[in-house]
Amino acid sequence: MPLRVNPNRMELLRLRKRLVLARRGHKLLEDKLEGLIQRFLQESKDYRAFRDEVEAQFLSFLALGTYARTRIREDSWHLISETSNGRTTLRERVEKRMNIPVNVLSVEEISLPVYSLVETPTVLDELVKRWRELLEKIVELANKERYLIALAMEIERTKRRVNALEYKLIPQLEETIKFISSKLEELERSNFFRLLRLKE
Repeated sequence: MPLRVNPNRMELLRLRKRLVLARRGHKLLEDKLEGLIQRFLQESKDYRAFRDEVEAQFLSFLALGTYARTRIREDSWHLISETSNGRTTLRERVEKRMNIPVNVLSVEEISLPVYSLVETPTVLDELVKRWRELLEKIVELANKERYLIALAMEIERTKRRVNALEYKLIPQLEETIKFISSKLEELERSNFFRLLRLKE
């Protein structure tokens, strides 16, 4: 369906310029979409590998935790869990990656639980150390996941723009240009015949 415009030469020139811009914009958006998809595939591959690494580390941490639990007396374990005041503080900031805003978390502070070094086995120290490492990796994994989600949303937005140009705006402009051209040709023919009659 053509756009509603006055069929004159000025409008025809304006629409032709607009069509050139729309085609150029379409080409740029297609290139951007291709780049985003390639980046998404690479990032998702890295994400899966990193997630497997974090899961393996988490299972190792759970196994060590189970072992530590068997090495600590029941009353000592309850005392540690009740008096521990370990706390973690995260900070969130917005970063731009590939010109896409992404909320990024970072570990600002990890205050570890306090416990008696005399009454507890050394395996508890190892457990606390691994927890700190694991927590930082979990935050990094969350950041990777957020970036993948932001990339997927940007791909979807870009795809919609490409489709709007390709299937709506460009065909409308082409149809309107054809319509105006045919109207102007019709006007020229009628003017030509009018001039012929005037000559006669």
